[in-house]
Amino acid sequence: MRMSRQTDVRIVLVRPRDARNVGSACRAMKSMGITSLGIVPDELLDPTQARTLAHNATEVLERAMMYPTLAEAVKDAVLVAGTTRRRGKNRKYFSIFPEQLGERVAALGAGTVAVLFGNEETGLTDEELSVCHLAVGIPAAKELPSLNLSHAVQIVCYEIFRARSMGHLTPFAPVSVAELDALVSVITRSLKRIGFFHLVGPEQMGVFFKDILGRAGLSVNEAKRLGVTFRKIAGLITKGGIDP
Repeated sequence: MRMSRQTDVRIVLVRPRDARNVGSACRAMKSMGITSLGIVPDELLDPTQARTLAHNATEVLERAMMYPTLAEAVKDAVLVAGTTRRRGKNRKYFSIFPEQLGERVAALGAGTVAVLFGNEETGLTDEELSVCHLAVGIPAAKELPSLNLSHAVQIVCYEIFRARSMGHLTPFAPVSVAELDALVSVITRSLKRIGFFHLVGPEQMGVFFKDILGRAGLSVNEAKRLGVTFRKIAGLITKGGIDP
């Protein structure tokens, strides 16, 4: 049986100015399971400064590929995404959110996806963005809409990691109306069994519990656990529990 391959994600830093940001980006990448780094430099970067902030991720920095041109950095990619906060003439008509990019990457299965991050001061140029298949925008407050390079890398890498992890998580299974009614019945019968009701009857208490538990959005397992808890309360006090 042929095993499906996971998409290779390559973070590409285009014309980075500060070596410390490169080191921080390496750390951000590795914490999200992404280790392929490409750099398209336009000036020399101090490797010592980069290594200082690439704490526990120096291997990402050491294995980084230096590309003479952006075209070389993305030529083998099946999808190229450029991060930008600007739209307009000669740029992309619209941008997607980082979580949408994560979903695209998780759905691809194989091939290389290149995610581009531009210069810390000016971002990606119109020409650089034209190489991309799509633009990715990170929402931010208008008072300071531009993120630090490593912070932007962290957000995008996190969304890719999260989307890839969805299949390994236990899915949320909400209770149905019938299951909620059954739980409320267990609760009210348990309370009745232990002599709880004096001024308020089980019908009124049932409406109360149904309302708050319905708003809580319980999972099936949570509902079962609550039911077991109330049955045990009744059983401990009465030594007999409640009727099935």
